[in-house]
Amino acid sequence: MSETPTENDDLPQYLTLEKIAIARCREIQVMNKNINTSSGVKLAFQKLPRHMRRRAMSHNVKRLPRRLREIHLSQRKKSGLPLKSKRPSRKYRRRPSNLNSEYSRRQRRINWLQTHIWHAKRFHIVEKWGYKIPYCPCDKSFRACYRATINHCLIQDISYYNCLELSGEFEDIINLFKRLTEPTLNLSIGANAYLGGLREGSTTIFRPDTRRAVGAVYFHWKPPRSDQQMRKIWLWCHAAFHIELLDIFLNNFDFKPSQESDDTKIYFNGTITLITNQWNLSRFRLTGPLSNAVLRNTFKVVKYEPWQPEWVKKYFEETWSEPFCSSHEYWEQLKSAASPNEVSPHLILPLIISDPRYNFPPKRTKSLPIDSNPNGTDIALSKNFSDSPLWCQNVRKELTKTKISTAILNKLRETLLVPGTDLLEPPASFPIILVQRPGAKNAKFRGYGSGWDIILPSVWAQPTWLALIMWGARAGGLRDNDLISFESGSQNNLYPDTIAGEKEENEISLKCKETFFKLPVNKRTNFAKFRICSPFKWNWRMLLMEWSLTCNVVKDFFVLRDRIALKNIRDALVKKYKEKIDLLENCLVPVQITLIKKGLCRQFSIICLPQDRDYVKEPQEPNSNDVYEKQRKTLRKQHKNLLKKLRKKRIRGKKKGKIIPIDKEMLKDYTCTMRKLWLPEPTMIRKSCTREILGFVKHGDFSFLTGKTKAIGYITSGALIKLLTMKCANQVLVRNTNSKQYRFGTLDVILD
Repeated sequence: MSETPTENDDLPQYLTLEKIAIARCREIQVMNKNINTSSGVKLAFQKLPRHMRRRAMSHNVKRLPRRLREIHLSQRKKSGLPLKSKRPSRKYRRRPSNLNSEYSRRQRRINWLQTHIWHAKRFHIVEKWGYKIPYCPCDKSFRACYRATINHCLIQDISYYNCLELSGEFEDIINLFKRLTEPTLNLSIGANAYLGGLREGSTTIFRPDTRRAVGAVYFHWKPPRSDQQMRKIWLWCHAAFHIELLDIFLNNFDFKPSQESDDTKIYFNGTITLITNQWNLSRFRLTGPLSNAVLRNTFKVVKYEPWQPEWVKKYFEETWSEPFCSSHEYWEQLKSAASPNEVSPHLILPLIISDPRYNFPPKRTKSLPIDSNPNGTDIALSKNFSDSPLWCQNVRKELTKTKISTAILNKLRETLLVPGTDLLEPPASFPIILVQRPGAKNAKFRGYGSGWDIILPSVWAQPTWLALIMWGARAGGLRDNDLISFESGSQNNLYPDTIAGEKEENEISLKCKETFFKLPVNKRTNFAKFRICSPFKWNWRMLLMEWSLTCNVVKDFFVLRDRIALKNIRDALVKKYKEKIDLLENCLVPVQITLIKKGLCRQFSIICLPQDRDYVKEPQEPNSNDVYEKQRKTLRKQHKNLLKKLRKKRIRGKKKGKIIPIDKEMLKDYTCTMRKLWLPEPTMIRKSCTREILGFVKHGDFSFLTGKTKAIGYITSGALIKLLTMKCANQVLVRNTNSKQYRFGTLDVILD
């Protein structure tokens, strides 16, 4: 009997795993192809989950994920629908072919900061002092910027401070500055505290002929060398008086142009060389207790490597030859400092750091401090501690050639097998200089506003700015600079006795007047009824003339800067200084006023002398009549009737085919006359109100730091002498220009 074949007779006796895997792979590929083909019921965009679907997917293929775009296009071709190409937007079509040339053309009229393009997308930009300067963020972050200064880190681009470099014999430089500065006011430029180049100082520059102030400048010396008798000094001056200061050097010290390039101008007077580093150096300002943490994460200090350029090797050879602590070693100890206020004041700390773009965090990260160092930073420093390769002009030129563009860096990142890993090409290096700022010196709020200033090459400004932002620094503008100075109780850099400060006051006054006259008549404040004769102008000269004993016309006045005199005035206000204070008649004293009770103090407010009965109850200005009110109404009525007649005349002429032009001169005369009737020129300021006016408020607002309303302004020297005879010499009255209510405030002298 024969055996019947079973099903297992056709099976092989053994299996090859490789052949089975290949066969199954082919089957899976065929199955996926059949699933993804357009022969299915659903279209390509219908295969997406509902949360990923968009209405524009049917006609815009870029709304689909990349894996479905080809399938979608093939489905459109088979259905016979034409492939619509979206027309580029008008903004894209009008875009210039070369953006760099377009940016250069737009900078012919006014200068840009290196970070202008970043700021232009996020900030309100204003034109001031020949620059496009960021004023404030677009996100209405006034309180956030204040919190950054007191709890976090605020960064500002202050590159509108221009750098002037003077090099020559030490005695020649000192003799030059003896004609420009007053050594009795503060430490001079030749003081021992600054000669070693370890600290940055500040001084006020005066005109050598009239002794009129030009403005306050920052300065620091290059550390001396044993084999060099030449010295170098950097002056950082505000852009508002940079041209004025440069003209003083050229006109009074016989500087002649010797060389000029696109970014540098060199002048020489036979003994001293003057170089303008306006476009070579940038300056950032970090304010807040977390400034150290932000710098620690952003900057990676370079170590000695054989592939580094010669200027880096030379720097390490010179610093290693010293037995004491170098700047890099000192920075390693400073990393643990909880606040910049713990560092030695005005310290200059040079570093060589690597490209910060290699150290970008994956997303914006807040930098936090690490544990503090119990040993502190009180150690011996090397002789060339504050020397930096940034002083060398050849090094700055070399940095522009060795810097890799961001586009090339991104292409190198695309070639990485594992995204996010380190690049094989080593990062470039460049020098920076850190300058410590101690902040407020008030005992109650000591250290507020402390931080670091970063001086760096301009070519590295934008990458460094982005790195600092990514590591948690909040960007601020010009408004926040005024906020910091106001909260710390210091004066603005543009003093009223300088040409730059007077020009700034005139611009503010003109802007306020234009805003006032844009309002309708029924919305304007009638200052005549409030007895405010100068609502939009700080009329210092007239007020000084009225308070002077001789009543002479005051042409030139000055702000009191003598620290000894200011300390004596502060003690006299609280009756601690009993001797008589002698001041010149053409002198303004900087003061700070804190309101005792509620109320808000604004710009242009008047500071008044209280009477004896005012201490019982805060006074109020009585009602007053407007002398020009009837004249304004009559003139306005006549002008309206005249306009109606002229309109009818133009209509009749138009019917006859004649064109009657508009008399623009008549309109200008009417506008000018009405403005004079609304804001007449003052003839008297001191006794225009029932309380005598001592001075004006320059900046007044609510102070977040003190929790009270505060004001910064100036009073005349003659008014101060009379104030010292009062029972409460440190209390004055303050009144806003649009209010009749007087408010009591405590007066204090500002010591910068």
